[in-house]
Amino acid sequence: MKKVGIGVDYSNICKDYNTVYLDRDNTDPATAKCMKQVLAWSKKFISELLEHFEYKVHNLSSNVPVDVEDIASKRFLFYSLEKEIMLQNYTMQKEYAEYTSLAAWEEAKETILIKNDADGGGVFFFVDEGSKEQTWINEKLKDFSLDEVAFEVK
Repeated sequence: MKKVGIGVDYSNICKDYNTVYLDRDNTDPATAKCMKQVLAWSKKFISELLEHFEYKVHNLSSNVPVDVEDIASKRFLFYSLEKEIMLQNYTMQKEYAEYTSLAAWEEAKETILIKNDADGGGVFFFVDEGSKEQTWINEKLKDFSLDEVAFEVK
């Protein structure tokens, strides 16, 4: 099955802020307000996703469960002018499966890959094309302008 990505730009959450300028180290009130909105949305959305599919979250190649707060965090979601951003991937599925690479994950079924954005302006959810996960995400985010992105193994 082909994997497709659903890109969620933070401008869907912060309607009155240019999300291109989110810097996790910035203490400007407008920036801090937008980041809080994104963090709250991320925590709620990911929690609902996990509950609906009865999934657990792990790093791509670690059997240690990950808390929702690790994903809904400034370090994962936002860029830092001082520290840049560390690109990370998390998997969501019912039972832990170890993946040695993104290419190995690409072969899996009934799983979601969450990937952060190099620029810190959004987050991506990769799923099987036409899957119940894709349908659920698209329905939940029907009021968002979503970007469909190709899954690329790098």
